Amino acid sequence: MTPVFNFIKRLFAGKKRLGEPDLEGFQRVIKYEFNNSALLRHALTHKSFAGQGDALGLLSNERLEFLGDSFVNCLVTEYLYRTYPDKSEGHLSKIKSLVVSRKILGEVAQGLGFGKYMIMSLSEEKSGGRARMSTASNAFEAVCGAMYIDGGLAAVKNFLERCLFGRISAFLEDENNVNYKSQILEMSQRDGFGIPRYATTEVAGPDHAKRFTVKIYIGSAEMGEGTGTSKKIAQQIAAHNASLNYDKSKIGGGAVA
Repeated sequence: MTPVFNFIKRLFAGKKRLGEPDLEGFQRVIKYEFNNSALLRHALTHKSFAGQGDALGLLSNERLEFLGDSFVNCLVTEYLYRTYPDKSEGHLSKIKSLVVSRKILGEVAQGLGFGKYMIMSLSEEKSGGRARMSTASNAFEAVCGAMYIDGGLAAVKNFLERCLFGRISAFLEDENNVNYKSQILEMSQRDGFGIPRYATTEVAGPDHAKRFTVKIYIGSAEMGEGTGTSKKIAQQIAAHNASLNYDKSKIGGGAVA
């Protein structure tokens, strides 16, 4: 029995077990009507539903995600180039990295309700797959890939204009989207102090609710401290505090190894 036959069998079984996804409703949400609805179904098919017989990812949305990723990057780049004529290449690259990130694309996809329309296995659904940011982000790119095949680049551009481009300013203003570690690294290297050093000074609490305290050093100076539920969060908070207190005249001793 071929993988394709198995997939078709699972697809029809899925209609009875999971319920047929409301493709018409989804098209109303994204404000685009597919000429070929099979493309849309493919774009919404998670690898868990395709099963083990799809080792190459040919039956899931992975290939469409690969295609869509390219066009999302291209169109976001064009939009930023035209919208921010006073920004340098480096600044535009940073903005683009945020806009096409899993976090932002996943947030947009979740806002459109992508999760409820996904075709996935019962086990994936029970494990929280419909609310998973990575699944939503991948599906967003896959739908863009399917849209390109179905209606060309203009269809993808119109979709991004409706759901993504108009929100870029808000994403940039949201402090939760700022990478303070990257920001303080640039400041430190710009002024000749090398790479900031992060030191975990305290770990408190039980295993299921640990709190990490981290200090950041630039040159020989302690520049900030942060506490969070993970080292990564604590480092971001420490870097944020360091950026607020940054004064190169108070940093001495050169770079700390």
